[in-house]
Amino acid sequence: MKGSPFIMSRLNLLAPKAQTHQLILAVLVFTVALSAVESASKKSSNPSVLPLPSYVPRACSRNDPNISECVKRVGIVALKNVVKGDPKYRIPKLDPILINELKVQQGTKQVGLSLICRQCHIYGIKDVDFNQVEIDWKKRVSTWGFHAEKIFVKGKYNVSGQVLLLPIYGNGDAEFNFNGVDFKYIYHWNEYKIANWTYVNVTEAQFPLEIKKLTMKLDNLFNGNKVLGENMNRFLNENWAEILKDIKPALSGALASLTTSVLENVARLVPFDLLFPKKYDPKAPLP
Repeated sequence: MKGSPFIMSRLNLLAPKAQTHQLILAVLVFTVALSAVESASKKSSNPSVLPLPSYVPRACSRNDPNISECVKRVGIVALKNVVKGDPKYRIPKLDPILINELKVQQGTKQVGLSLICRQCHIYGIKDVDFNQVEIDWKKRVSTWGFHAEKIFVKGKYNVSGQVLLLPIYGNGDAEFNFNGVDFKYIYHWNEYKIANWTYVNVTEAQFPLEIKKLTMKLDNLFNGNKVLGENMNRFLNENWAEILKDIKPALSGALASLTTSVLENVARLVPFDLLFPKKYDPKAPLP
């Protein structure tokens, strides 16, 4: 069917414009999709890579024959600043260390001890001596050793059950003083790659403790009965070695989890290649 020349000319003018608009729309959709893919790729393959903190004097090469001495000497300098906390590296303040809840559960409800310390603050980490480093690259195991003359814990306690066959109950302020403390952080790690960087994550950790002396004070025992409370505190301190057997596993486990959390926070930001580079410079000075 023949149409009006005027109508046909109008149709011929509109068709190219419609095609142009469709083409522009397709290009825009493709560009947005491509940008989304690139953005997702960058997020997954290019994490934020941070250098060593400024308070870490230098890196220690994994090929250094005296790697343990290097890590120990660098660690002694760095630890003084690490305990203050560093939000940039997701390191919380470490003196005091806050443990929200510390549980000691021994035996059963009928014949056992239940001690819970909430909002426990651990003081004394800033004064520890970093004195041992062992690294096994093949087994991927590291050991860090420390000594502290005194570490003390303050918090709110709730206790019930029996201590050495004597009944005990109460709640209030608690203080535990640990003297002559030797502890180790022993951890196993794995390696993984992201964007040509090697990173590590902790797969297993222990925190063995050796303590020469424990003294403690639990306020408000037996609903504030002063005579019973004083006698029980005296009894607890006279039998501190037995009490420590109950407290030590819970304290060790809490400190292992906390140390691992701090270490992994840093390890996600600073690649293993920067922490322990392959290149070894025997002339590099130690702090």
